[in-house]
Amino acid sequence: AAAHRSNLLLKIADRIEANINHLAVVETVDNGKAIRETMAADLPLVIDHFRYFAGCIRADEGSISEHDEHTVSIALHEPLGVVGQIIPWNFPLLMAAWKIAPALAA
Repeated sequence: AAAHRSNLLLKIADRIEANINHLAVVETVDNGKAIRETMAADLPLVIDHFRYFAGCIRADEGSISEHDEHTVSIALHEPLGVVGQIIPWNFPLLMAAWKIAPALAA
């Protein structure tokens, strides 16, 4: 259900936030980026991205539109299947979050 997926994304964000120092060191060692950039930009954006999609799930319930007295459109958002990702070397966690958070939200 949407609430379950939303809570899961919030837990992921909380876990990343709780381990931000360790993840910043790992990210810096992995790609050679300055740790201050990882701490100030990359990881806060990762956390925000998971929280953003947690909120989107709760707000998105689909929609019904009545075109005339005989025609109604129903829009349901449903997952389609497998998700693949290609990420650059210089933002591994951030780019992964950009792909993983919406996939888990679906």
